[in-house]
Amino acid sequence: MATEHAGAPRWRSVAPDDVPMHAVVRYEDRGRLVSGTAVDVLDAHGRPSLVVRAEDGQHHVAPRAIPLEMQVG
Repeated sequence: MATEHAGAPRWRSVAPDDVPMHAVVRYEDRGRLVSGTAVDVLDAHGRPSLVVRAEDGQHHVAPRAIPLEMQVG
């Protein structure tokens, strides 16, 4: 029987518009790495911003112009 080995998570760059809810994402904000689950989208004057809930329960807003990575596979 073959066993599946869990390796390190893989990440890919993604546009904020392409992030599905509940996806695990990460981005750098003022020199700090923020990672967590996408939980909502805010409409800031026609420019949507992704709301991310970090592991500590805090919510962060990822600006639209910031590069995001989404965990895959």
